[in-house]
Amino acid sequence: MKQDKKSYSPDFKRNAVMLSFEKETINGVAQKLNVSSRAILHWRKNYIIFGEASFYGLGKIKLSPQEKKIYDLEKKIKKLNTEFEIINEAADYLHKGPLFTFQYIAENEQKYSSYLMCKILGVNLGSYNKWKNEFVSEKQKWKIMIKEEITSIFISSKKRYGYKRITAELQKSGYKLSSKTVLIYMRELNLYVSVKKNKGKKDPDAA
Repeated sequence: MKQDKKSYSPDFKRNAVMLSFEKETINGVAQKLNVSSRAILHWRKNYIIFGEASFYGLGKIKLSPQEKKIYDLEKKIKKLNTEFEIINEAADYLHKGPLFTFQYIAENEQKYSSYLMCKILGVNLGSYNKWKNEFVSEKQKWKIMIKEEITSIFISSKKRYGYKRITAELQKSGYKLSSKTVLIYMRELNLYVSVKKNKGKKDPDAA
């Protein structure tokens, strides 16, 4: 016997989409809410293009044939505008090769769905996801290693080195890091210079 297609409320769809835009993966959200990942991808795509109206559709509003024609035309225009935005924004990346196209998609996942961008830019979604997982993993490993180096230098200096001196030490070892990045990492690590200063004088190198 054929099962009836399950329907979901607008609030349920909205919550699923909002969750999928957070740190959780689409598959994780799908398992948590007991829905298919394909459904969430479809809801995300519609939300990105049509906003809140995508959760309600036409609802109980009865449109005349002319009104329905206008409604469908507006949806088509919005979709085309979104596609144009993606192609226009990705133009500088596309001519540089696949890896740069992947980078554009990764940088804009909070704005558009990766499924939609891959489709419009002619990129294989599976290839992109594989690259993303490997890229993020390596990037995270590198960040952990850098933080360990920063902590080691900081402790060795008896908590006297601020971000500028630590940047200089890292650069001596061959790491290409800006002092701004080192400052951000030190704040994430809660590393602060503990040198006593004279009244009225501020250490410009303190992090």
